[in-house]
Amino acid sequence: MTPLIAALMIVQAAPPSMPAPGPLSPESLSPGTVTVAPLAADQGPAEVRNVVAAQVERALSDAGFLALPAGGRGRYTARVTITRTPRGAVTSNARERRADPVVGNWGAGLSVTMPSGKRQLRGLIVTELRLELIRRGETAPAWTARAATAQAEGTAADDPSPLAATLAAAALRQFPAQSDAAISVP
Repeated sequence: MTPLIAALMIVQAAPPSMPAPGPLSPESLSPGTVTVAPLAADQGPAEVRNVVAAQVERALSDAGFLALPAGGRGRYTARVTITRTPRGAVTSNARERRADPVVGNWGAGLSVTMPSGKRQLRGLIVTELRLELIRRGETAPAWTARAATAQAEGTAADDPSPLAATLAAAALRQFPAQSDAAISVP
């Protein structure tokens, strides 16, 4: 037997090696049970972190996942990161005051502020939500998505609840497809 034939026989007799673990294909991902991990303390005040987690949980449920209570052992753990970056200033309509009752020495009255049409300069804040789904027992994300929006600071559109709901729903819209780019939300 020649050395070349002996080497080929050894290679053929060796068991096939297992492929190295890598990113999962979109076909191997499907909705299942999920637990939303608590947001890190540096993600804002506790009330805001709780609102964001609740909105992400709601978006996951809408996408076909079964959200388990905190501490549950779901098929996935959802890890959420929120970043807010100031990007200059924009003009926006001034907030109008509500009607205020007035009581004084001469009787009672009602103070009403008429719309003035004045515009205010407000900070422009870019908010990005990053959502990672990690399979139980693993540390690397099986799926990641990002969604971002720019809003004038202090406006209704910049309120944590609707902002988190909009961004989480946008991020989950592409599940199970992967994309490195952030989804832009108006």
